[in-house]
Amino acid sequence: MKLLEKGYLGTCQIRNRSVMTAMTTGFAGLDGAPTEQLTRYYEERAKGGVGLIVTEIFRVNNVHGVAFPRQMYALNPMNVQPLAQMTARVHQHGAKIFAQIHHGGSTNAPEMNNGRIVAPSAVPNVSGIMPDPLTLEEIEELKQQFIGTAAACKAADFDGVEIHGAHGYLLCEFLSPAFNKREDQYGGSLENRCRLINEIVQGIKAVCGKDFPVGVRFSCDEHDPFHEDSLKLNDGIEIAKCLEAGGADFLDVSNGNYFCPHSENEEPYSYAQGCREAETKAIKDAVSVPVIGVSNIKSPEVAEKLLQDGACDFVGIGRQHIADPEWIKKTAEGRPEEIAHCIGCLYCFESLMTVGYARCSVNPKMGREGIFHDDPVKDGNGRKVAVVGGGVAGMEAAAVLGQRGFDVTLYEKDSKLGGEVNLAAATAPYKDKVGWLTTTLTKAMEKGNVKVCLNTEATPALVKEGAPIAVFLAAGGKPIVPPLPGIEKACLAADVIRGRKLTGKTVIVGGGLTGLETAEVLFREDPDMDITVVDMLPKIGMTMYPPIYDDVVKQMNGKALTLCPGYMLKEVTDNGVKVTKTDDQSEAFITADNVVLAMGTRPNTALIKDFEDAFDRVLVLGQTAKNPGRIATSMFDGYINARAFEF
Repeated sequence: MKLLEKGYLGTCQIRNRSVMTAMTTGFAGLDGAPTEQLTRYYEERAKGGVGLIVTEIFRVNNVHGVAFPRQMYALNPMNVQPLAQMTARVHQHGAKIFAQIHHGGSTNAPEMNNGRIVAPSAVPNVSGIMPDPLTLEEIEELKQQFIGTAAACKAADFDGVEIHGAHGYLLCEFLSPAFNKREDQYGGSLENRCRLINEIVQGIKAVCGKDFPVGVRFSCDEHDPFHEDSLKLNDGIEIAKCLEAGGADFLDVSNGNYFCPHSENEEPYSYAQGCREAETKAIKDAVSVPVIGVSNIKSPEVAEKLLQDGACDFVGIGRQHIADPEWIKKTAEGRPEEIAHCIGCLYCFESLMTVGYARCSVNPKMGREGIFHDDPVKDGNGRKVAVVGGGVAGMEAAAVLGQRGFDVTLYEKDSKLGGEVNLAAATAPYKDKVGWLTTTLTKAMEKGNVKVCLNTEATPALVKEGAPIAVFLAAGGKPIVPPLPGIEKACLAADVIRGRKLTGKTVIVGGGLTGLETAEVLFREDPDMDITVVDMLPKIGMTMYPPIYDDVVKQMNGKALTLCPGYMLKEVTDNGVKVTKTDDQSEAFITADNVVLAMGTRPNTALIKDFEDAFDRVLVLGQTAKNPGRIATSMFDGYINARAFEF
């Protein structure tokens, strides 16, 4: 298998062809040093078999180069020792580690950079803010800061460095004619636009030695619809040749900038595995240095195909290593069916942007490796426990309890496991990635010898027959159906997703992910259907992560979709709905043949009470306990409650 073969980046031998690409976690210290949390996170991926880890970004400048508050910084001499301890922890497991060095340019936030952002030229950033063009003196200072950062990283025993010249950050702005309007030696011709990166590469080589690998990550195509002179693939090919000639030991081929659609950079559900193959192969065919290719890779067979097809020399894989640190180990040991696949939900991005640190929907231990570094204690000794509900919270709890040695019986009223995940997976062909989670959890339950009772409505009386010492209640929430006039005329979004056929004009009440995906389901059945989505919030999709919202709406471009934010449902009639505008309480009527409710769920308090009255130990998980339910919170609920269970 080519994926498992050794390879070289410069003079550095990598044990296999897998590269964990740079991803910001928010785990670094405010002083720029690695924390135990960050070190443990990288160490777990090294233990899991990855060939090379490229760290998240190191800033090179504290005045106008700060991208995140918790961002590594090597130019502080006090940080070299903790960085060396981090690299040693990675090296002891056989992996290599490169530092990615970075300046955000005009993408940086002024409030984190003394009110000033810089760029090659005065071209407004995506927020409309005008950056200050860098002076030649500032460029020279920055160049030395890049070189000094690399030297500090070498002192901390990093195996190499990667210069970040992609995604619309500073060095990408220098490469792109859309953002580089300079008329000096750093602007104009291709050679001039590549000059700064090439001078940084050559400067690092001069200080760190020719055997210290230095590569460049760059956007071969910015996919920017707003700037005609932004980089296209043909430009990327010529840039690659110029960077190779300038001394780069390898090229890490990416795409996009901050002006391209969100989904282009982050690749949510609808993006297929291998979607960047043509771009990376075009670069590989043009250069002789090794090429790392990113292509939304989640499965070993896709990675292998890209390598066999000659699209790249190494596969760059980010989120899949977050979802399962043992991705390579399981592949090498012939256990690919045990891999916890990234499902493309972008919760890692979302959590970073909302709470400041990354989390993973399918891996409850991500970022908590220091807490959960050992397997759960095997102390169940055959004691019986019951799990009610076969959604992800119940399946995860059952798998962990089985791993601990409990005698676990799981009851599920449906004919198959998965719960709400099955609904999500059924909304579109490309949502099959979500369904992978059910497969992974089923395999984990099999390893824990969990007994599964499908088509079984679990009542307290039935569960009592098994004499469990505790019940883990994960039966899901109840759909919200408000007590409004005519509400019985409406149907539920779940019914539509499960196959209920509708014809005619349709109103969907609820503009979150479920409501929009229900519209997508209906359009797939009838592309000419007229659909209106109503929500009381001031914006449709307001509770969704923007790239996910963009991706779902993109699927319905050209369809008769009307979005009506800021309206509250008041009544369902035979020929439509009465709604009230939330800001001025004015009333309106929307005609419709069908009304579909996608208003979320609420905790199933009656079910909870029934079980708590019948059993001494009831642990309530997932949507049964709280609203709204998310895969991430449900998975963590299942994991932590099963792991921490004492008897």
